Amino acid sequence: MTVPAARAHDVADGLFARHAAVFGDDLDRYRGHVHRVIGLVALQHPVEGTAADALGVAAFFHDAGLWFDGGTWDYLPPSIRHARAELGGAAEHAALVEAMIDEHHRVRRARHPDPLVEAFRRADLTDVTGGLVGAPGVPRAGYRALVARHPATGFRPMLLRAFGRGLREDPRHPVPMLRF
Repeated sequence: MTVPAARAHDVADGLFARHAAVFGDDLDRYRGHVHRVIGLVALQHPVEGTAADALGVAAFFHDAGLWFDGGTWDYLPPSIRHARAELGGAAEHAALVEAMIDEHHRVRRARHPDPLVEAFRRADLTDVTGGLVGAPGVPRAGYRALVARHPATGFRPMLLRAFGRGLREDPRHPVPMLRF
């Protein structure tokens, strides 16, 4: 993993240190997911310079609206709002962070031209499926090494519980975060 990818991990860890209480019992589950996503992005595409900061912020906030906004299942808008607030108005990579969050549940290829957005989308999909859907150029052994470093214990059951809450929230629109 490149040094800038390590910087993305550091950015995410700094945010976890500041916001740990928000996640309650899900802290370690979500933290592991965030670090696996960062690692998967780095295995797909070089993370250079300040783009590592953008990756760390996007990874931390990509699903964080679930917790920051009281468990809403329609969490992409709040996740983007919290990431913007963290970045402030003059952030160099604000548009990239927003695109990574907004496009990470797109069913088809990401529409944003920066390759990190598509790498982020594929990284999240790979981790949510436990490696069943792979990321381009990432060998299964690479994903297994990330899981060994950042265990997924309880992550998928946590997602199923959140899906159940979302289904109760709006049974006619059970997956509002999917983009087509």
